[in-house]
Formats: sequence, structure tokens, C-alpha cells
Amino acid sequence: MRIRSAHITEQSIGGPRSARHGAGTGARAAALAMALAAALLVPLVTAQMGASAAPAAPPAGPRVTAADGSVQSIDAIDPSSRTTGLFALYTPGFGAQTKTNSFGGEAVLQKTETAGSYRVLDVCTAFTPCPNPGNNPIPADGVVLSASPGGTPDVRLFLRDHVRVGELVTIADLTLRTVTSPIDATDPTAATNPAAVDPGTGKCFPGCRGAEQLIVYTPAFGLATTGTNDFGFEVTVSGDRVVARGGGNRAIPADGIVLSGHGGRGAWLSSNAVLGARVDTAGGTVTVTVDADTYLYGAEQALTEARHAVTGANESCLPADLPGADTAVTEAEALLAKASAAIAAGDQDGAVAWAVAAKESASLALYRTAESLPVEGRGLWVRPTETTPEQIRASLDAIAASGFNMVFLETVWQGYTIYPSAVAAEYGIATQRPEMVGFDPLSVWVEEAHNRGIELHPWVHTFFVGVDSASDGPGPVLTAHPEWAAVEREDVGKAGPQPSSQEVGYYFIDPSMPEPRQYVKSLFEEILTDYDVDGLHLDYIRYPVSEPWETASFSYSDHARTAFAASHGVDPFSLTPADALWKTWGDWREAQVTSFVSEVRDLQVRVAPEAEISAAVFPNPADGLAKKFQNWADWVQKGYVDVLTGMSFGTTADSVAQETALMRGIVGTDNLLYTATYGPFRGSTPDVLLAQVQAVRDAGSDGAALFAYNQMSAPQARALQEGVFRTDARTPHSDLVAAARDAGDWTGRTIAAATGDCVPQKVAKDLGKRLGAADRWLRTGKPERAVTEYANAAELVRATPELQSAFAGRLLRDLATYSRWSEQIVKRG
Repeated sequence: MRIRSAHITEQSIGGPRSARHGAGTGARAAALAMALAAALLVPLVTAQMGASAAPAAPPAGPRVTAADGSVQSIDAIDPSSRTTGLFALYTPGFGAQTKTNSFGGEAVLQKTETAGSYRVLDVCTAFTPCPNPGNNPIPADGVVLSASPGGTPDVRLFLRDHVRVGELVTIADLTLRTVTSPIDATDPTAATNPAAVDPGTGKCFPGCRGAEQLIVYTPAFGLATTGTNDFGFEVTVSGDRVVARGGGNRAIPADGIVLSGHGGRGAWLSSNAVLGARVDTAGGTVTVTVDADTYLYGAEQALTEARHAVTGANESCLPADLPGADTAVTEAEALLAKASAAIAAGDQDGAVAWAVAAKESASLALYRTAESLPVEGRGLWVRPTETTPEQIRASLDAIAASGFNMVFLETVWQGYTIYPSAVAAEYGIATQRPEMVGFDPLSVWVEEAHNRGIELHPWVHTFFVGVDSASDGPGPVLTAHPEWAAVEREDVGKAGPQPSSQEVGYYFIDPSMPEPRQYVKSLFEEILTDYDVDGLHLDYIRYPVSEPWETASFSYSDHARTAFAASHGVDPFSLTPADALWKTWGDWREAQVTSFVSEVRDLQVRVAPEAEISAAVFPNPADGLAKKFQNWADWVQKGYVDVLTGMSFGTTADSVAQETALMRGIVGTDNLLYTATYGPFRGSTPDVLLAQVQAVRDAGSDGAALFAYNQMSAPQARALQEGVFRTDARTPHSDLVAAARDAGDWTGRTIAAATGDCVPQKVAKDLGKRLGAADRWLRTGKPERAVTEYANAAELVRATPELQSAFAGRLLRDLATYSRWSEQIVKRG
């Protein structure tokens, strides 16, 4: 591929982070080796199959056979998270560990010299007293079988009852396979699919797709799209091949269908209906066949997309790793040629291996065409499972390598602190999470994060304090102080704390009650004063879900009822939405949350004035207010928070962009936004992960935060490392003046490098002058004048049709961002 000599490269404006760039020959060789290993993990058909031999029988689907002959189907390969009752297999391609929780069971296996045969190194399930029922290391020469709870029958029992340490098990048909699953409905309606009808409204859920259903949508559905929401997974089938994959509400092709799965059925689709797979829906069953042509098709499509991206990056004059992208495209072309030759020779094994490697190289090319900004928030939520300093350092090495500059470390969750808490002891509450007693992980996380230039923000659950369990009851807080419990309307009069009906099994304290409020604030003060943290990240800063009001509304504790009645002369339990005081009751609950945020801000200013307050909030304020009494727009207006992370649960770039734009429109220039996207948690493909980061940038976010490290796969991490987080970035909130100056300088050099190809010379000179003037005003403490310079520069861009369109669009976005930061500097004084 040709590279324009005048095109800007990252090397000319600061360069990629060498520690995680990985564009050298060694890294490419390692990637090829990993791809080949993944493709040849098991025998494709039989161990004796020659290069031109045909299989004796079609594959029967991925499965494991224990030494006693028991067989268990494998539902998913390398899923990002285990849904209820899922039996999964994790390969080295997923990453170093499975990142699963402790409620399931896992068996660690090592390959033997016999193809498809593995020796059991370890087995542990939640049924037995053993230390590692989850999050096991994945051997470089092996795999991990992983079972989650909740299925019928319980798939954990296969591991407990049939897999023994030292025995041999056989795994078959992972690479070439045929799998089936029943169809719940085709072109569903309320009449034909009653399981998809919302009992509260009598109408269908989006797309008339119910929980844990697999639906087929055909042109006969009568709508252009499926109409589903983002809580599932869909594939587009044209003819008999999967041609596209991703989130909900997909277009229904005129010559094909859309398969749509919710929950575990979506995970099944994601794992098996890969790009290029053959699909048949006869007999009320979806049959998916993955053959050698599937892998070839996937590689061809990835290469086509990569070539298009490289062409676009060249034409747009935007900074990218174009040399690295071109190298990867050349490698992909060579590997694809080998795959095609292997197909022609009847060598399915070789064809699959080369096609997998070709797709990997094509994907790298695509990632390297992404822009990587010098200033933005790059947050990552982390639930700490590490119990030694060595484990913490290893996790932070991986986080740093992926380019993150902020960690939201779960520090107070389910009622426990991860550190030894004197405050908890004072209140008679368990002083630390049991598995961390004798060790202070927070101090290590803080020190080691700072050693790597990463900010550490403790992530704290505010009013959510426990999960229903046989061993832990309502959690340590409500065990010690049951009188603090938030009370759901349907639980009035019941003895003891009761869990939420809508957030099943979750226990909350009453946000209006002085004693638990003081306890939580005392914990926050302990964190802010005893540890050198960079901020405090508030989660569950709301009431529990309070709809439908007749049963699920919160909180009707004796304290709340008495306090409201004292002010308004009526017991809120007697109110209904038809009463005039119903809105007043809602406003009163909203005020309990907002006043608490205000008190946290006062606390932070008093004890840690340099720290930042951030909050995880629901992007749609109507949803947050109506269901949870969370008025974050008011917090912003009153200056109670520095950063909002809008929790955008969507599976597409468009959906997270829409929610980002909604939040930006509300907060204007008053606050920083780091939109939270859920690609790792949802198992999004790496390209979707990157597209969502780019989409929230373009929609006005000042950064992106990903949920969560505990579900992030190695391919996702590598996509970030090679793509949108390829170069170093500073956080805007840490110093808005420096942020605007550094980013403006970067933009100036980008314009200079693009002069002649994408920017007329005179316009480039004028834009440079405007940016230089803005920098001087920022440097001399007159940010309001910088705002004017940015506005003048933007007007010049809009008035110059000769500017390359994509380049002009990015300039306008960036100038708006720098102006917004400067306005915040003015408002903060």
C-alpha cells in the first residue's frame, strides 16, 4: 500500500508508546503464532486426516468427553462473560486468565501429545472448599473449562462429578463444527410470542423478543429493522451465510434474515454464528455450520475493511500509524493467498490456520488507522481479585499496556471495604473483605498505578450494600445495622432487611437516614485522607429501581415516612400518583440523593481539595429521575461533581453516541463527560469496541471509560493498544489549562503536516495563528479570549470548502472541545 510522503505520522508528532506499540517483526511473529495456535487447538476432523482427506462424518458440535465417558456440550468459546448456565471454554487467545467470578466452577487442562486430548491439572467448583472456582490462569499449552451457575441441569455438576485431576479428557469439534439451537419464534407478535409480552403494559418488549429467546426475523416481519434493544446480539444472514454481526435493531435484508438472541442465547449466537458461517433455519431449529470457507470469508471481509480504512486514513490526513497499517495489510494479503492455496489443495487444517492469521493481520491494519488523541480520559473499571502485590503489578502492567490513564478501583462494594477499615470497626461492621484480610490492596494499587502514570480513583458503592446469599445474608452493613435498610413498598411491615424486587437480591440502605449517611461519608473521608488517591468515583448514588410504584417503590422506612410526614403532613405510604403530593414525595427522595452528593463535595474540598469527584450515572435523566431519583443535571449545575461517566449500555456505536450527545446537550460546558461503554462486558468484537470509543469522542465526550477490566479479552486489549489508545494521553480533568494547550499544539502540528494535501496553505497558516493566539491567552490566564480564538478558527474551517471533509469534521470537533474546556476554566475561576 502507498503512503503519501506528506502525510502526518505519529512519529512526527510525538510517536506511539513504544512499550505497547508492538509493530515490530517480533510482535508480528508472536501474533501469527497465536493465531496458528488458536486455529490448531484441536484436530479439525480426525487426527489421521491427511491434507486431501475428507472427514468421516460431519462435526457434532463442540463438546468435552470425560474419562468416564460423560459428555458435555460447550456453549461458547472465549465469551467475555458467562451468562446463566453457560458451559464455556477459554483458550490462550482470550488472555492470561478467565476473569470469571467465584460462583461457578472451572477445570484447568493441559494439552497432551495426542490431538484433542488434555490432562486435567486442577478442578474447583463453588460446591467444594477450594480456592479457585473462577478466574483461573489459562495455560499457554492448554485451556480452561468454565461453568456458570443457574442452568437446568446445573452444568457445574459435570466438572464436580466427572472431571478428576490427573485424568484425560477429550475436546472435539471446536474449529470446524455444526451446532444447533431451537427457535423460539419467527417474525413474532404478541399473539405468537406471549413470552415477549410485558405484563405491566400488555405490549411486546422491543422487537417482541423475550428474555433468553432466539428469534428469527424475515422480510415478512413487515418492518425495516428488528426493533430490538441493545440487550442482546444479532447476526445478519444473506443467502445462507452470516454477513454481519453486532447489536440490536438490525436491518432485515430482502434476501435473508436476522437471527436475534437475548441473554445466553445471544452469547450462543456470538460464539457460534461467526462471520461467514452457514445458517439453516429449517424445522424450527437454527443450525450453524463453521467450515473452512467460513474462515476464508472472514479473512477476506476483514482485509477488504482494512484496505478501505487505510485508503480513508490516507485521504483524510489524520494522524494514524499508516506504516504499521500498510505492513499489516501486506502480511494479511500473503497469508490469505496461502489460505486460498490450502483450500485448493484440500488442506482444510492449513486453510483455517492461514485464514485465522490473515484475519488477525487485517484487523491490526484496521486498528492502526484509528486516531489516538493526546488528551482524553481513558477510564477502566476494575474489580480487584488480586491478593498479592505481584498480582496487582501484573494487572496494572496489562492496563498500562492497553493505554488507560485512569482506573476506577472497586474499593467499597457489597458492603465491604477492600482495605482494613477503622471506620467499619468503629461501627461494628466487618472491617475488610474476607479474602483480603491481612493485606491492604488499596495502598499497593495506588502506589503501583502512580508508578505507571495511571490515576487511581476508588470506585465506591454508595447506597447499595449487599447481595442476598446463604453465607452472607444481606451483607455486613445490614447484618450489623438492620435498622438502616431501605424498605420497598411491598415489604412494609416485614421484619428485617429485604432485597429489591427489581434489582434481584440487592440490598440498599435508606438514603434519607442520617446514621448510614454518616457511616458512608466516614468511609469516604477515610479513603481520601489515608490514601493518596486521585479522586472518588460514586456508584449506586441513587435509590433502588422504584417502578412499578405499587410494589417496588422505595423507600418506606419508618424514618423516611416520619420525616416526610413531619414536613408535609401526610404519610407517603398513603400516596398514589393521582395525589397532588405524589410529585412532592418524588422530589423529596431526589433531594436526599442530591444533598448527599453535596455533602460528599464539601467533604472532598475539606480533606482532599486536589481530588476529583466523579459519578456513574444513567445517561437519560428522565430514566434516572423517574426510577431512581438521580438528578445528575442538578449536581452539574451546582458544581458538586467534576466528571460524569454516563453508563451507556448499548451494543452499537450509534447508540452510545446518541446517549453521549444527550448528556452533552444537558451539561453544556459545565462538566466533563467520560462516556462509559460496555464492550468488554458484552463481549463486543474489537472493532465495535474501537468504533464506540470513536463515536463518543465525536458526540462530545471528553473521553471514554470501559466496563470492565475483569471481562476484557486479549483481542480487545490489543485493539485498544494498537488503535484508539495507541499513544500516551493525559486526562483533561487533571489540568484543564494544560489539556487545552497540549491538545491545541497537537492540532496545530496536525494541520501543518496536512498542508497542501488536505488544507490550503493560507488556511493552514491562519488556523495556526488562531491556535497560537489561543495558547497565549491560556498561558497568560485569559481563557475567555481563547474561546474567541477557537470560535474564529471554527468559522474559518466552515468557510473553507477546499478542506478535506473528514479533516474539517475532526477540526470542528476538536475546536469545540478546546473551547468547552476553556469555558470551564472561566467558570471555575
